[in-house]
Amino acid sequence: MAVVASFCMSLDGFVARPDDSVGPLFDWYTAGDVEVPMVGYPMTFRVSPASADYLRSFLDTVRHGAFVCGRRVFDYTHGWGGNPPGGGAAFVVTHQPPPSDWPASHLAPFTFVSSVSRAVELAVAAGDGSAGVSGPNIAQQCLNLGLLDEVRIDLVPVLLGSGVRYFSDLHTDASLEQVEVVAGVGVTHLRYRVRYPQS
Repeated sequence: MAVVASFCMSLDGFVARPDDSVGPLFDWYTAGDVEVPMVGYPMTFRVSPASADYLRSFLDTVRHGAFVCGRRVFDYTHGWGGNPPGGGAAFVVTHQPPPSDWPASHLAPFTFVSSVSRAVELAVAAGDGSAGVSGPNIAQQCLNLGLLDEVRIDLVPVLLGSGVRYFSDLHTDASLEQVEVVAGVGVTHLRYRVRYPQS
């Protein structure tokens, strides 16, 4: 059980372009012949056998787990149409009220929270000890607060040049312990355990 952040990242460290679009970072989702359905969301990956094994293992660990994201990600995805990834509860970190046009019937899976630490606490409780973190700013805050247990990177061999960085504004002496490396088609999957300095 863990709090995990997982992002597709370019070789120069970006998880999105300046306008939040991902461009070629998701191309590996359709680079193979093996189908892997996304948990809790109507999307199917078609990836290489190696990526399929990696994805299935990861999706099994987050199945019905809770999910934490920032308001920027929530707004960009339009709240995933009321179906957050993983199919469980979702906690949106924001100081703003829900969007005025957000259907009340879809509010059930989402809880709007003003604090990252509180959102993670609620997500861990709702997800039986495990939670996913989405949005680089939220992941960075979790790292700075010592709340993130695992970092996953789907490293894509492209250079974006500018955009939103996975690791930025960090104020921590945490180190990363390599757990797994998987070479897929158009992507290398990297998995690290976060080690924080002893206080």
